Amino acid sequence: MNEFDAVLKQDTAVELSDYGLIKVEGDDAQTFLHNQFTNDLEHGVTETTSQLSAYCSPKGRILALFRIFLSNGAYYLAMPKELIEATQKRLSMFVLMSKVSLEDVSDSVKQLGVAGRGIEEKLRALVGQPPEEMNGVATSENVSIIRIPGPFPRFQLVGPADEISSLSSKLTTFATEISPNAWELLDIRTAIPVIKQANVDAFVPQMVNLQAVDGLNFKKGCYPGQEIVARMQYLGKLKRRMYLAHSNSEPAAPGDSIYVHEAEPRKVGTVIMAQTNPEGGSDLLLVAEIEATDSQPLHLLENTDSALELQELPYSL
Repeated sequence: MNEFDAVLKQDTAVELSDYGLIKVEGDDAQTFLHNQFTNDLEHGVTETTSQLSAYCSPKGRILALFRIFLSNGAYYLAMPKELIEATQKRLSMFVLMSKVSLEDVSDSVKQLGVAGRGIEEKLRALVGQPPEEMNGVATSENVSIIRIPGPFPRFQLVGPADEISSLSSKLTTFATEISPNAWELLDIRTAIPVIKQANVDAFVPQMVNLQAVDGLNFKKGCYPGQEIVARMQYLGKLKRRMYLAHSNSEPAAPGDSIYVHEAEPRKVGTVIMAQTNPEGGSDLLLVAEIEATDSQPLHLLENTDSALELQELPYSL
């Protein structure tokens, strides 16, 4: 059984080595972050609740998408490592006189992903009771246990590097060890986008369905790009959105183009992420023109043998 089959059928564990963390603390940390991001941090992030949120450019385009949680008085932003440096640098530009410090703690604080129909019982025996509510956070000594969306119970464990390494060793005695690629297949099946460098500054939040996965709050105050995002919601018409699809080809790369075939191939979308489907081909998340998907097949390549099969999303829009 390969790891892509295992992640759908067995209890699995993975060290999320391609993810990093920005630690934000200080007297003004909550207010500062609330004023920068798309979600309502002041009411949505507590010691027992995490949330998805995005950091946008003044034009309303997503620069980083992350899970944010609170531990021992500090906020942590979990995102792909490749976005850590640029995100920290940009946020630092706006600290000004606020009592806020930002630190890349990716080397000292590690993340572990676990999933499976029997994983809750195993976590309970190792680290204590995991949270029952989606996006909930439970703390066991220095380790935060976060329940995240998935086709079955799924958790993100965050803590000191040595403790996470020890937990990983214990878990893999009765859970199959997988790679971050197989873990990402669960993100795709759950239709939770992961924004990587290839797609930075490419989409407004609604284009990746952020409003449908509790990553976007229209009632909070201003943040960079808020006017654009609000105008799209209340005055504009969304012309592109995110789709879940299956391809008969090998996984595409983030940023690859999606086409329709008219007189000539025409680009109508972009791949967000793609991974191997254990039954053949690959599964992917993509952003495409809504009008194009209504009228003709989408293609991953500029030839007519690469038609994509759109799948039903696991949530309503």
